[in-house]
Amino acid sequence: MLKKMTLAGIAIGALSGSTAFAACTTTIGSVMSLTGSLGVLGQKIAQGAQLGIADLNSAGGANGCTLQLSLLDDQTSPSVGVDAAKKLVDVQQVPAIIGALSSGVSAAILTAVTVPGKVVQISPASTSPTFTELAEQGKTGGYWFRTTPSDALQGVAMAKVARDAGFKKVAILYLNNAYGQGLSKEFANGFARLGGSVTENVVYNPSQPSYRSEVSKALSPAPDALFLIGYPGDGTTITREWIAAGGPQKFLFPDGLESQDFVNDVGVQYMKNVHGTAAGSSKTPSLGTFQTEYQAKFGSLPTQAYIPNAYDATVLVGLAMEQARSNKADAIRDSMRKVTDPKGEKIYAGAADLKKAAQLLSQGRTIQYIGASGPLQFDKNGDIDAPMAVWSVSDQGKVQLTGMVTVEQIAELRSQAK
Repeated sequence: MLKKMTLAGIAIGALSGSTAFAACTTTIGSVMSLTGSLGVLGQKIAQGAQLGIADLNSAGGANGCTLQLSLLDDQTSPSVGVDAAKKLVDVQQVPAIIGALSSGVSAAILTAVTVPGKVVQISPASTSPTFTELAEQGKTGGYWFRTTPSDALQGVAMAKVARDAGFKKVAILYLNNAYGQGLSKEFANGFARLGGSVTENVVYNPSQPSYRSEVSKALSPAPDALFLIGYPGDGTTITREWIAAGGPQKFLFPDGLESQDFVNDVGVQYMKNVHGTAAGSSKTPSLGTFQTEYQAKFGSLPTQAYIPNAYDATVLVGLAMEQARSNKADAIRDSMRKVTDPKGEKIYAGAADLKKAAQLLSQGRTIQYIGASGPLQFDKNGDIDAPMAVWSVSDQGKVQLTGMVTVEQIAELRSQAK
């Protein structure tokens, strides 16, 4: 069904079947890549947001109102994403938007729609350091949050993974958007500090029929491995052309390529030496609950990033509404950090705990939501710290998690640069 979603949107309401609601409805917006180069990942990430709405409604909604998720497809295109966000803000008058996924799309929505419109935007997947810079410059108005760590962390983690794999010379091919630009820079700096060198740092534009020119440039001088930053659609074409040109079949892949479909499309026989990173999830009671609920509603949980992050982003918006006793954007913005207060009573994923949270908040009590992706402590820029998962491809050709770079390890590596 998700594949058929277009900008017409779909309102997803009381998925839980609960009927104990007042006769009011609050719509939360969402802009995600259901098609385009990120579509294969985005369709699953969207399910995380849907599950969050279901749990909130099973717990009573927000301020006694049923919650609906108006989910629109950005087609992994900034211009389409902006049009979708404008529809949500101007027509549906949503107070918050979950998304987007691509950093390029999120940045376009942030600057053109949510900041001017004074609407909360919380992304489960946009990792570019650009957002931190915008917040530092006072250009987000405090309306920006994300439940995934910045590539300032992923770049360092990937540098460590490359060093641990024994790579000394790495070529980078990166997508020409905020995501690719930021991650390539962070990796190059981190890898140099660890004694490695980037042989070539080559940018590419999306949706080209061929990338032979970019591949040829990245192959000279000869590297030990390729760090490809992008999404499954173009990533498949580039990887195939890299292999056809005789490039080493040793790969570094980031979160945007943590996809079984991508591995299958390239050919599992070529994916024998893959080292990947993606946003990790700390093992909390919320993660187990989320995994059980996801499987019951949607089937097997795939090995890919950002599905639990989308759940957390959605739940946080609902809890912020409850804490503020308001469904207005400014009130949600000001309450986002209050529902993750380390001094508060711990609240975990699932309808039972979310109902408990509503009761505590109605009594004026303080809570700390600990999400399926881990503890969520937003700094002044709307950023969080989180571990980075390490993934690879098994001998059977399956994407699998193989380790974790902890928050402490990342912090130590970053401190070495100061």
